[in-house]
Amino acid sequence: MSEKASDVKQHLLSTQPGFELVLLEQDHVEPLTPSDMAPIEALPRIVMRQMLSLQASKTIISRVEARAAEQGVRITQLSYDDLLECGLSRNKAVAVGAIEAYWQQSREKMQQWPLLDCDDLLREVQQIKGVGPWSASILAMFHFAHEDLFPIQDSSLRKAIALLKERDVIIIPDRATPYRSYLACYLWQLLDQKRI
Repeated sequence: MSEKASDVKQHLLSTQPGFELVLLEQDHVEPLTPSDMAPIEALPRIVMRQMLSLQASKTIISRVEARAAEQGVRITQLSYDDLLECGLSRNKAVAVGAIEAYWQQSREKMQQWPLLDCDDLLREVQQIKGVGPWSASILAMFHFAHEDLFPIQDSSLRKAIALLKERDVIIIPDRATPYRSYLACYLWQLLDQKRI
């Protein structure tokens, strides 16, 4: 375990009483690192994943990527009809098109996203029609490696908190600052491994 991962885990143990009952058995979460993928490529993939199982989202994303490769375009440049044919919902197809429109109109702004603090980034990303708090948070966490946000609107996180409460473990995300993103990662891991 890296020193950073150890420090994060210790911080969560000290700020979330009772969490040690499940956290000590968990594999550590590696420190978040910025992605090499350009935001114009990362954000539509995040939007496509929202509210879908991992398998369903992988299937749809691979269809979209294949269609974009056939046409020699970015996935955001696919037509609305192409996106629907690949399995996207109408709302997600609109959001993907809106990401392309934002890129065309505000390319320099998007290129400045890595320089924004977390709150400013979340606000800016949500200016795009159809991109909500969840997608903005996932982009900030897993694309830009922001370590201190907790996307409470995520249904899986709410489920994990409720399941732990049944075990008398009360999760208070704000206490996990400055590592709330890692708290979210551990909760997702617990659910994925069916530990809670």
